This record gives sequence, C-alpha cells and structure tokens, in this order.
Amino acid sequence: MNDGIAESNAGGRPLLYLTLSTPPFEFVYVLYIRWFLENLPTICSRELSEGPFWSLFRELTRALKMASSGAAILGNIRTWKLRKLRTLKQQQQQQHRAEKKGPPEWVVDIHNCIREGIRYDLGKCWTIYRVPHNMKEVHRKAYHPKLISIGPFHCGQRHLQVMEEHKMRYLLRMLGYELELDACKDPGEVEETDARNQGILRELEKLEAALKELEPRARECYSEFIDVDTDTFVKMMVIDGCFLIELLRLYFKFDRGEDVDDPIFTTRWMLRTLQRDLLMLENQIPFFILQALFNLTSSSQEATLVDLVLTFFDPLLPREANIPKLDPVGEYEHMLDVFRSSFLTSVKGKVTTFGWQQLQSPNNIPLVQERQLIHCVEELRDAGLKVKKREGFDLLDISFDGQVMQNLSGQGECKNRMHNLPHRKISLLDLLQVLEIPPLYIDDNTVPLFFNFVAYEQCDEDAEPFFTNFFMFFDSLINSPTDVEILHKYGIINHVLGTNKDVAHLVNNLCRELVYDLDECYLSNQMKDINEYYDRFFRTRWHIWWANFVNQYFSSPWALISLLAAIFLLLLTAVQTFYTVYPYYRRP
Repeated sequence: MNDGIAESNAGGRPLLYLTLSTPPFEFVYVLYIRWFLENLPTICSRELSEGPFWSLFRELTRALKMASSGAAILGNIRTWKLRKLRTLKQQQQQQHRAEKKGPPEWVVDIHNCIREGIRYDLGKCWTIYRVPHNMKEVHRKAYHPKLISIGPFHCGQRHLQVMEEHKMRYLLRMLGYELELDACKDPGEVEETDARNQGILRELEKLEAALKELEPRARECYSEFIDVDTDTFVKMMVIDGCFLIELLRLYFKFDRGEDVDDPIFTTRWMLRTLQRDLLMLENQIPFFILQALFNLTSSSQEATLVDLVLTFFDPLLPREANIPKLDPVGEYEHMLDVFRSSFLTSVKGKVTTFGWQQLQSPNNIPLVQERQLIHCVEELRDAGLKVKKREGFDLLDISFDGQVMQNLSGQGECKNRMHNLPHRKISLLDLLQVLEIPPLYIDDNTVPLFFNFVAYEQCDEDAEPFFTNFFMFFDSLINSPTDVEILHKYGIINHVLGTNKDVAHLVNNLCRELVYDLDECYLSNQMKDINEYYDRFFRTRWHIWWANFVNQYFSSPWALISLLAAIFLLLLTAVQTFYTVYPYYRRP
C-alpha cells in the first residue's frame, strides 16, 4: 500500500470511492479495512500532519460516509451473492429439465396420486364437520367451545387445556383406580394394590385394542384429514370417550338425587358450560366409539347410552313434552345427533313426505305452487289470525287450524289465486283460525345449540332439515321487535337476551347464509294454508272491519269488559226509554 492510493483520478473522485462503487467491490473493501487495522498503531504514533497517512484516513472516512454504513455495504454484498446463486440455480434446473425431457413436477405429483389411488366416496362417510366459514361469520362464538375439547378439531388449544386433568381423572375413575393417600404398611395391602393396578392395565389394553380396530372407520367420520399417528388418535378416542361415558353416568346419578362429590358437579357454572360445549358440531366423536366403550365398561342393569345422553342434555333446552323414548340400538352419528333426534319423533310420525310433494289436487294431480314464505305476525294479526301457545307438544310441532280448509269445497266462485282450488265462501268461523306454536326458550345456552343443529343439517345430506325449516318459519314470522313482543305476550317466545330487538336480530341471523328448499319443508302445508287464509281474508272489506273490531275490543279482558259494559248501558237506556214512552200510547 503506498501514497498512490490516496490520489484522485482525472474526474476528481477518490480512487477508494471508485473501487467501492464498482462490482465486485467487496474484496477490495476488505483489503483496505485489513490494511488500515494492521497499520493503526503506526498511524497513531506518527503525526497526523504527514501527508500519506492523513490522506488515507480522510479517504477511508469519506468512503464509509458515501456507503452510509458498513451494514448497508454487507447487505448489498449478500443481496448480490443471493441473486447470483438464484440465477445459477435456475439455469441448472432448466439445463436438467432439457436433458431429462420429462413432464413438469406438478404433472408427476398428480400421476403419483393416481397411482396411489383416490377415494371418490370419501365424503359419504363424513358425520363430523368443520362449520363453513360463511356460517361462522354470522355468529362465531356459537361454534367454538369455551371449556373442553372433544375430538381432534379443537385439540391442543391453550384455553381448553384445563380440562385435560379432569379427563384423565375420569378415565382412572371409570377403570376403578383409587388414589392411595397413605402408604400401605401391610405387605398384603401392597400385593392387593399391585394386583388391582395390573387389572386396570389389562382393562386399558382391552379398550385400546378395541378402538384400534375402529380407528380407520373413526378417521373417515371427520371432514378434514387428521394428521396424527395411530397411537395418538386412539389415545385421544379412549381418553375423550371414557371421560364422556363417566360424566354421563355420574350425571344420571346426580339427576336421581344421589350425592356426587366431584368438582364438575359442585361448581355451578361448569356443568352447564360442559353441556353447551359437548353439543357443538366440531366437538364430537363418533357415536359408535362411545357405544363400544360403553359396552366394554357397563353392567347389565345400567341404563342405555342413549338414555344417559338424553338425561344429560335435557335441561339445556326445556320442552313441554316428556323426554321421548329413542331406539337404544338405532344408528346415531354423535351426541348432537341423538339430542336432535329426540325433537323429531312426533314430527316424523306426521310427515310422510317432504314439502310441496304433499299437496295434490282432487284428481291426485300434483300442483304447481307459487313458493313463498308467510307474512309476519303483525300482518297476520291484522288479518284476524290468532296466535296461541301450544302446550304439551314437542318444539317443532306447529299447528294451524286452517289445514282443514283445503279439503272443503262448495258453492261460490271464490278461488285461491295461488293454488287455483275451489273453496266455500269465508265464514265467521274462518275468521277464528288459530296458529298454535310450542314455546321457544332463548338464552345464552340455547342459542349455540340452535346454530349447531342448523349447521349439522346444512353439512350432512342425510340429516333432514327439520330445525332449518323451523327457524325459517320463525324468520318469516319475525320482522321487527313488535313481532317478538306479540309472540312473547302469548307465551311463545321466552327469552333473557335483553330487548325484543336483540331477539329479532338473533332469529333473523339464524337463517343467514343458509341453503334451504321449500321442497324439503315439513311446514309447507301450514304455510300454504296461512297464505291462503291471508289472501282470502283481504278480498272482502267486511273481513277487514271485522278483524279491526276483534283486535280492538277482544285483545284484552279489560277491553272486552268495557265493550260489554257499554252494551249493557245501551240496553238499559233503551229499556228506560221504552217504559218512558210506552204509557202515553196506552192512555184511552
């Protein structure tokens, strides 16, 4: 290194700057820095006024300032190297592809999938689904558990880990394990404890072997691929399944008044939260897994698994009718399906075919229907229709007295413009038609249940859409808080959500993002008759006057009493007037 390093070129720029700004500059830059560090003691010992050293120090300072910082220079070096390596790799890949003369990699991947085999009927086995994203956007909290995870979809979430200890405790309790708080002093007790533990181990191995045979079938029940090995999946099924069975057994004792000393039952909020979480579509395990574990661990005198499930979940959704008896050996997909099926028994017995297929003309010719929903409660009340609470029936069992009208035909030219069927002229009895609806209870626990019922019917093609039709019917009845107020007044809607506006918003949201077909509606006859009644009513002005009269004077007992009092006073006035005038006509 000599004095020439610090000299300037013809353009006036330092030679060091030209070197650092010209690729490849990193090697020259390192040489300069290395020389400067090696000669730093000599530079410091000399006087700074000497030309070559002072010039070199000044040139290094200016060069580093021009490059902003050493980190920026090194970053530029790395970027330049990466760009060179990427270009070289692309050239090698192109050269390799040209030499190989084969198809692209993605074509090879698809070919490998074909060779391995693709199951086209995979979706037919699904029974436990991820709720579609568009439905979750309507009410996301309704589909996510708060306390416990069952199955693989929510397994491992941090806020649900608190229940893992309870799961293990219930598993050991079901197997007969008892925690020894005091050390066994008697050798005979030690041997007895060891023998009992060996029996528990053999029982656990028996459960593991039974579920390992069912593992492929259980995996196919989930709509998403479960990326866990066989042992992990079987372990999850055993622990979750045994926890559920032991929980159902303990609650069955608790429901009969027996004392259950367990934290889940002594903590008031925990049991109800568990009932809510265990009826979520994404929080299920196949019912045949539960049935297999139940059969391996139950006694002959115990209630059936279906009865245990219905007893456990019945307080979550109050009903007017008693808990129906379901087939204990029936085919159920999961606990959500069992509880849902308990509301369908009375309705399924009355509906043999779905939807508008039930409607035929007198000549058994299928009718072409104008498919529309019904009017809201406020409009139906203006048409003289009465709404009444139906007691002693299942939730879905809605009745309308106007159903008999489609079988009545007689004199008159009046025809229904929708169905083109002849009908008798409307009479006073027709104005007293009653829509009877079982009471519906809405609170923070029933709302997620309703959403998961509907989600299951939307995802599973074998699940008949009874609850979807039911809430579609309510969605038509409720358009405003006034409609909720009317239904609440007659005891049909009972809620603790705050305002009637909140209830109206909730019911309308239940039918958002849903796909439903009136051909599959079990309430199609009721809707047809209600629309028919509404159309016939507004053909005559006298009917409107009569409806206004009924709504004004028969809406409450006080209004009726006032009307009767006015009529009575009018009669008294008429009698008094008669006896006042009558003597004058009897004079001779």
